[in-house]
Amino acid sequence: MARSPVLFLAVTLALFVTVPLGAQGNFEVVLKRAWVSAFADRTSIDATMDVRFSHPRGNLVSSGGKDGDLHFSGVSPDVGLPFVAEVVNARLPGQQTAVATIIQHEGSKGVLAVRGAWRLWFEHPSRPRQTQGGENAFTDRTNPDHSFEIHPVSRVDQLDLGGSFIPIPGYTAYAADVAFPYFDKCTVTIKASGSGITIRSKRVTRNYVEFRIELTTDPIAVQDGFIVTARVLDDNGDEVADGVRRMIFVQGTRAADRIRTAVAGDELRVLGVPRISLNKVLALVQNNGTQQFNAPLPYEMIIVGVF
Repeated sequence: MARSPVLFLAVTLALFVTVPLGAQGNFEVVLKRAWVSAFADRTSIDATMDVRFSHPRGNLVSSGGKDGDLHFSGVSPDVGLPFVAEVVNARLPGQQTAVATIIQHEGSKGVLAVRGAWRLWFEHPSRPRQTQGGENAFTDRTNPDHSFEIHPVSRVDQLDLGGSFIPIPGYTAYAADVAFPYFDKCTVTIKASGSGITIRSKRVTRNYVEFRIELTTDPIAVQDGFIVTARVLDDNGDEVADGVRRMIFVQGTRAADRIRTAVAGDELRVLGVPRISLNKVLALVQNNGTQQFNAPLPYEMIIVGVF
């Protein structure tokens, strides 16, 4: 029997129905539309995490993947997808108690309360489509196939990690004029139904970026931090991103403390990591309805530290 080019995906427990995009060479995540709406203007997420695997210590620090982070992987009903959580600056003394707590929970030895920036990004995606709330394979150890992260982590149980949100000592991040033109060349395909949103993307990289921002608005306080729009500048003061971008500051972090009193026109030098902007995804879906469409990569920056 001939296969229809557009197939309807019945999601586990009949959570929602959406249309798979299914093209080779790309990766897909299916999100609950209600979840997307709930987190579009949230900086962070709280998750009760079943920790499957953990690094024994933070990464070494130099460049690329040697970023000083501690990775630990697992699952949570609050996320509904396999994911990795990452503690930034995990080798610094202030994070050692949290690191020990994470390691103690490795291998499902009790659930762990984790809070931090939610991050949807197709850096280590799964070849089989991953569906939020569905049956998703959990592979590998500390780096299962995943497109969702809690990164950086701001709290582990009752341990406050807000002080870890600082530039990483000794780390060489991507330059603004390298990372942002790359982001702006990437594209996604999106297809929405009444209850789900499917996002298809090629693998995207460029984690930590060091850049300057010029605020175009005063910071807006949201329930768990601050969001501000800004122009992205390189070291010469030239604009390197295509238009303004949203900057995300997680509540209770040193980065959020720095932005709290800033005003439009201020300039800051920051370290950030990109994530898919659910706010922008919703705006695109509202414009396109249930029609499948292609769009430039909708991204925003989680600010890890302010120099």
